[in-house]
Amino acid sequence: MVGELSAFVAAVLWSFSPYVFSAIVKRSGSFLLNTSRLFISGLMMLITFFVFGINFAFTQPQFIYLVLSGLIGLVLGDTFLFKSLDEIGPRYTMLIMSSNPAIGAIIAYFTFNEIIQPIGIIGMAVTLFGIILVINQQPNEEISKFKITRKGIIFGFLAALGQGLGLIFTKLAYFEGDLNPLIATFLRIFSSFLILLPIGYISKRITIERLRLLFRGKTFLLLLLGSFIGPYLGITLSYIAIANAPIGVASTIMSFQPILMLPISKVLHKER
Repeated sequence: MVGELSAFVAAVLWSFSPYVFSAIVKRSGSFLLNTSRLFISGLMMLITFFVFGINFAFTQPQFIYLVLSGLIGLVLGDTFLFKSLDEIGPRYTMLIMSSNPAIGAIIAYFTFNEIIQPIGIIGMAVTLFGIILVINQQPNEEISKFKITRKGIIFGFLAALGQGLGLIFTKLAYFEGDLNPLIATFLRIFSSFLILLPIGYISKRITIERLRLLFRGKTFLLLLLGSFIGPYLGITLSYIAIANAPIGVASTIMSFQPILMLPISKVLHKER
């Protein structure tokens, strides 16, 4: 029950965070936005460790699995996620991301021998059919500010694949022994930040001018909000979920996002 409830709350939080990040991604770029929110959420966790006196304990195999999880899920997966948000908008992106449970369940079947029941296979097929149905439906450009593009769809599916693989490595870390979800979240987030930082500096995607635009006024407040409800609370709750429930079940509940996002898209972007 703890795993399922954590997954649902994570879905609620993640329903809002794409809109927060999509409001600033055009100003900063997907790479700088991803790097900055990882840095800020990592600092939030360090403060949490200090305030509550959390024991920073983990094993070497757990560290390796979580670094790999961050590399695949946060460095690669979330970079494609932000690119998709910029290209086709939050609602269509998160709709494509709802294929994540199917990807995770299929990988878990071969990795952990987690059985997929016939009703689960039917559910995955229905979800995939729904995604294809919406993608093939042309939006009314006079109403919606976003339109579906092939590039945006590819970015969305790559993001879903990255997050699905990332969950697998996180699950492997928990198989190695007891692990505090906050510690797991921090190791995954901060290692991803350390990977992205030199890449951004060398490629000049992180510059003083861009940082000044990002870390000021309303943009900075949105970045703080998105970092708190997304990487800090959302990812931590998702770790609690997969530690206490099968990956297929937890990721299916977390994929409730597209439904939760419908009224938000209606109000903010006038999408039908």
